[in-house]
Amino acid sequence: MSTTIHLVMGDIVSDDDKWQKAFKNYLSYALNEQQNINVEWKGVADLLENIQPSSIPVFILNVYWNQGLQNQEWLASSAKLWEWSVDNPQAYFHKILREPLNVSNVPDNSENARKFDLCVYDPKSGELIPEETLLSEKINLFLPKVFLLTREIATQTRTFYQEQSLPQAQAPTEKPVAKNVVFLAQVSPQSARLREKLKQELVSRGFQVLPTVNYTFQDEAELVQAIRQDLKKSNLIIHLFGEEIDNRQDGVNSTIEAIQNRVTAKYFLELLEDDQKIVKRMIWIAEISRVKNEQYKRFITNLKIERDLHFGGDIYQSTVEEFKDIILGKLKIVKPKKKIKIDLTKDIILEQIYVINDVGTEEDLCLVKDFLAERDYRAVYLENPGSQREAQAQHEAFLFRSNGVIIIHNEHNIHWVRAKINSIFKVKSKGRKEDYAFKLVLSRTLSQLPNEPIYNDVQLVHPENIGDLTFFGDRVLEKAE
Repeated sequence: MSTTIHLVMGDIVSDDDKWQKAFKNYLSYALNEQQNINVEWKGVADLLENIQPSSIPVFILNVYWNQGLQNQEWLASSAKLWEWSVDNPQAYFHKILREPLNVSNVPDNSENARKFDLCVYDPKSGELIPEETLLSEKINLFLPKVFLLTREIATQTRTFYQEQSLPQAQAPTEKPVAKNVVFLAQVSPQSARLREKLKQELVSRGFQVLPTVNYTFQDEAELVQAIRQDLKKSNLIIHLFGEEIDNRQDGVNSTIEAIQNRVTAKYFLELLEDDQKIVKRMIWIAEISRVKNEQYKRFITNLKIERDLHFGGDIYQSTVEEFKDIILGKLKIVKPKKKIKIDLTKDIILEQIYVINDVGTEEDLCLVKDFLAERDYRAVYLENPGSQREAQAQHEAFLFRSNGVIIIHNEHNIHWVRAKINSIFKVKSKGRKEDYAFKLVLSRTLSQLPNEPIYNDVQLVHPENIGDLTFFGDRVLEKAE
């Protein structure tokens, strides 16, 4: 069945607005390339006047910022878009926050519409990043938020088409909770880098990570309900308490870390009282000696010794890398019923190049795909594996049959590069005897690779200099020096 959607931007800016252009371009790319969804952009007037109830879902992305909230004509248009979405079963209305605003009541009665906060804060200072800086130097902080919206739209699209394929008399059956969903608790901006590192590792191994959008503090009851809903979907729950306290909130008990921990402890107590199964819960806390704030230090100490605060959870104090290995150890028991079998007996495909890209490198992935296609090579890469097992199987198959490997690195994750290089060596145990024609690391930030034997035959190249490589001629590949 075709997966086509209509997208409508509810906004008042011109087509030359840099933020809107970046948002639309990256969203279109991610839906097309990552989710295999055909996108048709529609105007507001076209939607209200011409689009009738049909078998194609319509996503209204209403963008909120100060300029719009001061424009009465735009407010009236927003209300019409919301009313249209309520009256049409194929419509999905999302509030997109371009600036930190309270849009709970705009348009009227739209409190149930999903909100996606695309405002980006500096991980170190916690300050809001200006749009000009965000779209130039800090684009890697913006893209993950766009891709979260992409996955939400993709999930809703597939659910819509599945329901369309059911007989009218048959109600859609409720799906069982997936076994590869991890609740990785949200953190303050000071700990954002730690959470992002763990999240990248989980996503790269085929796990879904919740929450998919930032929680809002505007309504406490709504916040608690949103946390509980995500907890119910998860089979592993992880809390992170870093070295610094969130300076956006008053008091240690009002931080997003403390609220999620409190809601989880209460939720686990309820499960115990109802004699229901309790899933695994892990709590990572920073070394107490590294915590400077005395109030926060007392909070962490109490968290360790008071059962009601850490109920149902195991507490860990370790390095991030050690904690990551512990998490993956907990998840090894999660196996899909369907076994993925990959045929590793076939020959090497000379024109096939395996491209391994890190989170936040989608623009360079597109560049590499075009570069290879122009030279009659075929790029293969992981595309939405359904499970950790399937992701690993695809990874091994591509390593086994590809003639070369290109690893696209982002600015933070050199440990991830090492893990991928290690997997290249491991594939030889599966029966591959031929050497790779080349192994490349593309990076915009690395000036050299670590001085270790594992990198001896790996060439480091800036993406903009990939055209200078001589072994991408007429598919006559030579081993890189």
